[in-house]
Amino acid sequence: MESFGSSVTESTDITTPDDPFSGPLKSVAPWNYTFLACLMFIVTSLSITENFTVMLVTFRFKQLRKPLNYIIVNLSVADFLVSLTGGTISFLTNARGYFFLGIWACVLEGFAVTFF
Repeated sequence: MESFGSSVTESTDITTPDDPFSGPLKSVAPWNYTFLACLMFIVTSLSITENFTVMLVTFRFKQLRKPLNYIIVNLSVADFLVSLTGGTISFLTNARGYFFLGIWACVLEGFAVTFF
């Protein structure tokens, strides 16, 4: 097909994209998902532990309850919630290789990472 001096080839093979909710993508090697799951487990567990520690220490020691520390605790709570929801869902889906939890988990992860 000629159009304005350039040629365009039409293909009869129409490829449909893989559905990430029905199974692992064929274009990605399985070891990539395993690597991402390990990485997300480390990052998520460290983030949850460290943010919980910041909240606990600020709660237990009254001398740390100052206006500047409230900003730090606020950031810690936000990051804790991101790690708890988004990090956990990301770890679980990477461990399986696809979004086995469905569209609602995809929406929840996107909302948590964006909102918190």
